[in-house]
Amino acid sequence: MRYQAISTSHALPGAIGEADTLLVLQPGLLPEARVALDLLRAEGDRVLVVSAGPGTAAGFERIDLDRAWGGALTLPGTWLTRLNSLPEDVAPQAALLRIALQQRLPEARLADGVLDDGRWAIVSNMEAAQVQEKSWLRATLGDVQHSAPSRWLARQAIGRAGAWLSERSWPRPALLGLAALLLGGGLASAWYEMPAAGFALAALAAVMLEGFLALSRLAVAPFGKVGRLVWLRRAVDAALLVIGVLAIDSLAQRALFPPLVLVLALLLLDRSVVRPFIEPISDRAILAGSIALLSGIVSPEVAIMLAALLVLVAMLVPRGIQRG
Repeated sequence: MRYQAISTSHALPGAIGEADTLLVLQPGLLPEARVALDLLRAEGDRVLVVSAGPGTAAGFERIDLDRAWGGALTLPGTWLTRLNSLPEDVAPQAALLRIALQQRLPEARLADGVLDDGRWAIVSNMEAAQVQEKSWLRATLGDVQHSAPSRWLARQAIGRAGAWLSERSWPRPALLGLAALLLGGGLASAWYEMPAAGFALAALAAVMLEGFLALSRLAVAPFGKVGRLVWLRRAVDAALLVIGVLAIDSLAQRALFPPLVLVLALLLLDRSVVRPFIEPISDRAILAGSIALLSGIVSPEVAIMLAALLVLVAMLVPRGIQRG
């Protein structure tokens, strides 16, 4: 993209070609509502409007008794020469809005509800920004229930410090590197016959990975997706499989079978629609931590088999409810 700074409104016509289309935004606009952007992308230039009452209350400029400017418009470059007939220090956004209205630019009306969720809002000062930041973080990170403890914990932590972390380049690689170190430490612990420590470190790694994914969502907000990054969760599954195999001191097939059943059952449970009270069973941090605790009471093999049995039973619960 090419950026060009201009000092006065009279310089604008020289920067925009007559065949170009100019996008004008009201100062302080947070433009993250898809429905509004879809209206702007529709064929032909247009000005967004909202009802005067909700619009002016939200900080948008009033047009008349019925309408307020929706904060954005597109207009053809040929109209910009009209700025030359106005004072040089005129506010360009307000002037271009008046030009668009005088030229009877087609209007696209936004539903009043678009202003309610804070995705299309005017942020006029620091106090408004701080209020908007909290709701923006909540909306971007999504609603995670306590029934998914590791994701809930990670998103609570990122939600509280998300703005500070997003301004810096090191937190995401640091979280990913810490998760990798914890998984590596878990594998090393299992290799040196400390399976309880291995599962405990894998549990911590699962929380670090969820923190990395939550921060990644902020990095690509508002319209990007983390995409394939969610497959990093499978690294925890792979670690649980390897730690489980190393923890069982027996023949190869006997050492492989219980952790393999556990991991495959977890993958199948991920594809099921489960009740909230079942969801903690699929949480890798809770599961790995539970195996670590059980390993101090019974043998690691029994702990893994009990965990696998619990997951298999959990797989039957949503199906039984759906059939009933």
